[in-house]
Amino acid sequence: METDQEQAEPQLIIATPRRTETSKQPRSGEAVAAMAAIILGMGALTATHWWSVTDASHANPILLQWGSWLPYGHRIGPFAGKQAAALAVWLFSWLLLLPLLMRFDFKLRSWTYAFITSMLILLVLLWPPVYHALFGWPA
Repeated sequence: METDQEQAEPQLIIATPRRTETSKQPRSGEAVAAMAAIILGMGALTATHWWSVTDASHANPILLQWGSWLPYGHRIGPFAGKQAAALAVWLFSWLLLLPLLMRFDFKLRSWTYAFITSMLILLVLLWPPVYHALFGWPA
C-alpha cells in the first residue's frame, strides 16, 4: 500500500507517447531525395559523356583536370572527370534535397517506377549506337 508521500513524488520515467497507425510508417521523403539525387548524378554523367564525345578537344582537358584529384584519375583519362562531375552533382543534390524532402510522405511506388524508368533511359542514352543515331553520326 502506497503512502501519500510516495504518490506525490514526481515520476522519473515518462511514458513514450503512443504512435498512431499513420506515424508508424517512416517518412518516404528521404528515399525520394536519394532517388532524385541518383538520377541527377546519372544525368550529369550522361551530360559530361555527351560533351566529351561531341567536343573532345575542348571537353577532355577540362574533364582531365576535374578528375585529377581522384586516385589514379589520370590513368583512366577523361572518364575520371565524368565520374567527379557525377559524384559532385549527386552529393550536392542529395545534401540539398534531403532536408527539403525528409518531412514529406510520397507514394514510393510511383517514385520507384519513375526512378527505374529514368535510370534505364539514362543508361540507354550512354550506349554509343543510341547517341550516334541521335547525333546523326555513322554507327
